[in-house]
Amino acid sequence: MDATILACMFRHAEETPGKVIYTSLERGESLRDTCTYAQLRDRVCAIANALSDLEYEGERALVLYANPVEFVQLFLGCLAAGVIAVPVAVPSRGTASGVAAIARNAGIRCVLAGRREQQLLQESIDDACGPLAWFDLEALSTGSASVASRRVDEIAHSVADRIAFLQFTSGSTGAPKGVMVSHHNLMANEAIIGQAMRMHCDSVVVGWLPHYHDMGLIGNLLQPLYQGAQCVLMQPVDFIQKPLRWLRAISVHGGTTSGGPNFAYDLCVTRSTRSEREGLDLSRWDVAFTGAEPVNHTTIERFIDAFAPHGLRRSVIYPCYGMAESTLFITGAQQGAAAPVITLRTDALTIGNAIERATPGATQAAPYVGCGFTYHDTAMKIVHPETRCPLLAGHVGEIWVRGASVAHGYYNDPEATRHAFGATIEGAPSTPYLRTGDLGVMVDGHLIIVGRLKDVLVVRGRNYYPQDLENTAQQAHSALAPGGGGTFQRAALHDERVVLVHELTRQGLRHADLQEVARSIRAAVIEHHGITVNNIVFVKPGQLPRTTSGKIRRNHCRALFERGDFEAIGIVEQAEV
Repeated sequence: MDATILACMFRHAEETPGKVIYTSLERGESLRDTCTYAQLRDRVCAIANALSDLEYEGERALVLYANPVEFVQLFLGCLAAGVIAVPVAVPSRGTASGVAAIARNAGIRCVLAGRREQQLLQESIDDACGPLAWFDLEALSTGSASVASRRVDEIAHSVADRIAFLQFTSGSTGAPKGVMVSHHNLMANEAIIGQAMRMHCDSVVVGWLPHYHDMGLIGNLLQPLYQGAQCVLMQPVDFIQKPLRWLRAISVHGGTTSGGPNFAYDLCVTRSTRSEREGLDLSRWDVAFTGAEPVNHTTIERFIDAFAPHGLRRSVIYPCYGMAESTLFITGAQQGAAAPVITLRTDALTIGNAIERATPGATQAAPYVGCGFTYHDTAMKIVHPETRCPLLAGHVGEIWVRGASVAHGYYNDPEATRHAFGATIEGAPSTPYLRTGDLGVMVDGHLIIVGRLKDVLVVRGRNYYPQDLENTAQQAHSALAPGGGGTFQRAALHDERVVLVHELTRQGLRHADLQEVARSIRAAVIEHHGITVNNIVFVKPGQLPRTTSGKIRRNHCRALFERGDFEAIGIVEQAEV
């Protein structure tokens, strides 16, 4: 078995040198460029040679490239030189502070960035970190690949326990932290993904997910390299502008594996018409993975209804669960089997308590989609977050995980590492687990994700989960954008008032009576959950704060609301009842 992803690259370059590994699309449609396995090997070796000559081994390098093919060459070049890669998003000039903070946190020694990225960000990052060395792909790839081949081969086969890269968390519930992912973590997780999704050398991955984020990097870019398969890439902005470009790329390029967060499937339905969908052929799509945020049953049904006439099979929908702290993948359903849907009473989902099943459509009940089970050596327990005692199946608690995919901790943050990566079960102090911060329950052998521990709403002593309220709210009125709501409570101690921020559709923005929409939301939430939404903030489409992977940043919503910084179309208030 190959020890590192670099060893995989060498083997496939030897066995299938002319096979195209990466294809990138211009505006998500026309062919932009390609890269074969042999070309990838040679480019990676040349980059590694340059970085080795500069004596950056063991240091950290920020990788800032918008083009995914150029990005992966630089990323792998870092790994091949023993440089710890730090992949990050390419923001605009006005939002460069987040990247600068990551660079400062990671103790960056150099930045690998395109000329456009350098123009946008060099001043901000150098101000935060001091003057750094900046290199583009051209400057690093002009040397001889053969000079580096021996050194790269040595690294490829002998550094499994060394840190390969820092994967910064999405920041959905707090400041981003740099997860230390080793070569061994990466290979263990790629093996799990391959088994769970039944990947192979003839798989064709089509991806638009951000290539610097764990799902885009490990799932879209590196899993095909692990398998000796192919990957077709488009930019996230090209998908957001025209979501149907994603499905057309799957159709045109014979995509077998592709996916994204829940909101991506919603966008494909709401922003396409029947006539625009004509000609799509989704019959070769075998794995439509959905993760990064709670999987909405309604979204799945709408997506299947819209695209079944174009060859989409219900059995390809693949709910999964994971996080950067466990490299990427933790649980997934059985590939080829329809995702299980279980209706539960939402008022009974209290930490430590047993769930109560309900009939579909019942009051204070909601359908939950199962996210499968663990693979290989991954062990998972549902634990009471306060007593640290394991809970029986059917009881709600925090998800704890251990196994070869669990990363080494947070870079330069020993306290947070001890808390998250050093958790122990009561009575078993020698076996550390990763505390995920997510709440879940095992039902019929499948993990059901209930919510985030930090996001739980407590009203009159009872737990409520924001996504349940958000799902109810968005269905209350046609003026509300699907998946466009964020729910939280006020920051003050003992303040139980519930606040909802929700995007309007473009039609709703022009014509909706906000008082009427608010009344509809409150009536639906009271009927289904028995609580009042005290403040409703209406915002324009696309204004709800999200992470790069699409997760709703509810804590950031709270902060914006408390400061009065939302550019609200309207705020409808109501006293607590």
